[in-house]
Amino acid sequence: MFGFKARWARLLIGLLLLTWLGTYLLSRESGAVGQSAKDENQISSYELLAKGVVGTAPFQVQFKSAPLRLELRNLIMGRGETESIPTPTRILLELRQGAVTITVNREKQSRSQGDFWVVDKGSSFTIQNSGEIAVLRAIYIFEGSR
Repeated sequence: MFGFKARWARLLIGLLLLTWLGTYLLSRESGAVGQSAKDENQISSYELLAKGVVGTAPFQVQFKSAPLRLELRNLIMGRGETESIPTPTRILLELRQGAVTITVNREKQSRSQGDFWVVDKGSSFTIQNSGEIAVLRAIYIFEGSR
């Protein structure tokens, strides 16, 4: 008689543990689903600069001692070639990841990770990437009155 009660108690404890485990796992999964739905509803922080390249939202630095403003952003592109990227001002660029071929005013130059170069205001500027992903740091230099 006692053996039957002991088995019944073990079965009940096992069922309670399985119920708790199932509830725990379902709550974690629904939390993850809720989080991904929340992420999908957020506005993207990337801006299409030209066909083939996106840029992060610019981080602005206004100098107090001089009429100078900098805007820093990352440019990201996959394999391929961009259309002409707008150059509203002088841009200092650093290739942070990958290897690219840039064309500035019809002049091609190969760039590798760690290279810096300047593109002047109003220049025709494109990037060709034969690798998977290229990441460039762009510092837009706005000179003159604020």
